Formats: sequence, structure tokens, C-alpha cells
Amino acid sequence: MKAHFGILLSIASQATATASAGCGKPLPEHQGTGGSYPTDFTASDGTLRSYIIHIPSNYDENRAIPLIFSFHGRSKTAESQEQLSQFSNEAWNPDAIAVYPQGLDNQWQGDPASSGVDDVAFTMEMLDHFEERYCIDSSRVYATGKSNGGGFTNLLACDPTASERIAAFAPVSGAYYQDVPEDACNAETVPIKCNTGRCPIPIIEFHGTADTTIPYNGGGRRGECLPSVPHFVREWAKRDGLGLHNQTTSVYDGNVLEYQYGRGEALGTVTHYRIEGLGHDWPSVNPNSDNPDGTFLDATPIIMDFFSRWTL
Repeated sequence: MKAHFGILLSIASQATATASAGCGKPLPEHQGTGGSYPTDFTASDGTLRSYIIHIPSNYDENRAIPLIFSFHGRSKTAESQEQLSQFSNEAWNPDAIAVYPQGLDNQWQGDPASSGVDDVAFTMEMLDHFEERYCIDSSRVYATGKSNGGGFTNLLACDPTASERIAAFAPVSGAYYQDVPEDACNAETVPIKCNTGRCPIPIIEFHGTADTTIPYNGGGRRGECLPSVPHFVREWAKRDGLGLHNQTTSVYDGNVLEYQYGRGEALGTVTHYRIEGLGHDWPSVNPNSDNPDGTFLDATPIIMDFFSRWTL
């Protein structure tokens, strides 16, 4: 369902809030508003996991607010993802709780080298915990991530359970590995495994044309097959029932192409930013740990605006 408000209005609008069981409860001991807190979490299988949680300065235990998951890339950490993605920056995210989970062995389900851990189940267990312990608007939970974390964000969108609990998705420079051998990989036609629990699934994707790690045009890599980014995006448009019609707009002085699929109220349900000359980076105008020179746009406020449009 589309929420009719934009980035200049609060993402935490109470008009359609679905308050979780944590509403009315004080913050956990040693946590306060405006801070970020590394936290251990024991999964149901007994595995010790961890995450960083950022509590916005205006958190009120009686006001249900959104929650954003931000997943790091392979070999990276929750700490680096907080710094990179900037969802703890209250100039861009003044209202939502931001959670930066830590992957086992610094990676996520969906990577060719993944140990087989069920990170989708881990994410759903975390969400159960947050809804029980904090005042969350359960209709406004969102997921984003970079590289392997972007690929995992797509796995959540393609999971029948997770996709019914997360309102919108935003992979950045995503690694969308498909279990097809490299020598049989056709990046323009490879089937993309996906079993959503609802339709449509709102998704926004950012990718640079100069990405040499997860190439824009896809191809065989690390024994599996990467779809081209246009193929990946078109498959989401078809899956969402939008067809292949899109509104293509040249923005940022012609350095970025914005593709929005759908018509009327559904326009932009699937959105893709093709960024000329950008490498395997989280787009930021200012230098960040991915790109010392910066690029044409800041992905994070665009993601926040996209999230603000959607609610379960």
C-alpha cells in the first residue's frame, strides 16, 4: 500500500501506524535516545549474533515509529555499514530506528561462500525481538544493504514470510548471485529465483556502470551467475505486474538515469538509478569509505523518500 507523504513529512506518520507490543515499555537498560548501541543477540538455534541499534533522539515509547535494517557487504561489519549508509544521521533519518546486523563470518546468506546459515530466519527473529521490546510501527519496516548485503536485501524481498513483514526494499550495488554455473551464465536471461508473499513489492536499486566487483552487465563470478542489472530490474517490474513500460529520466546533469516502472499511482514501485562511472560504491556526494571522491547523488535520502511512500 502506498503512503501519501514524502521526505519533507515525517516517515513516522501515525495515521496508519500499527503499534507493536513494545509500545509503552521503557528503553532497555543502558540505552538512551540519540545513541547507537552494539548489542548481542542469541538466535533460536543458540548461535550468538550481534547488531548495532540506533535510537532516534525523538524516540517516545508511546509513539510507534519505523525500523530500517541496513546490511553490510561481504567482509565488512555492522560498524562500517553504519558509517557508510548513514541511517543514524538524523539530518536524513530523524524518526526511524536503524539496525545494522552483523553477518556471521562477515557475510550473508546468498553469497557463494555462505556457510548455509539461515539469515532470513535470523532477521525475522530480530524483528520479533524489536517489535516486542521497542515501540515499532509494524507496517513500516524496511530493508536495505550494500553488495552482499544488497543481495541479501533482495532475498528478503523474495521470501514469502519476510516480504509480508517488510514494506519496501533498497539494494545498493547488490550482488544478486543465481545458482547457475559460470560456463552456463547468460546474464540477460538467467532465471532469478524469487517467491514473494505479496504483490507488488516496492524496490529501489542503485548501481554504477563502472562497478568491476558486481558488474552492471552481470556475468559469471565465483562459480555462479550474476544477472545484468537491467535484467534484474525488469524481472522485478514483471513480477510486480507493472510490465516493462517505464519512465526514464536523465538527472544530475545527465550523469544518472532514473528508471521508474509502473503508471499513475504505481509509478516508481520499481525504481532503478543507473549511475555513470560509479564503481562498487554506496552513492554519496561527499567522500565515504567506498569512494574518496564522492559522486553525483546521495543514495540515503533518496532511499528515505522511497521508504516514506510505502506501508504494509
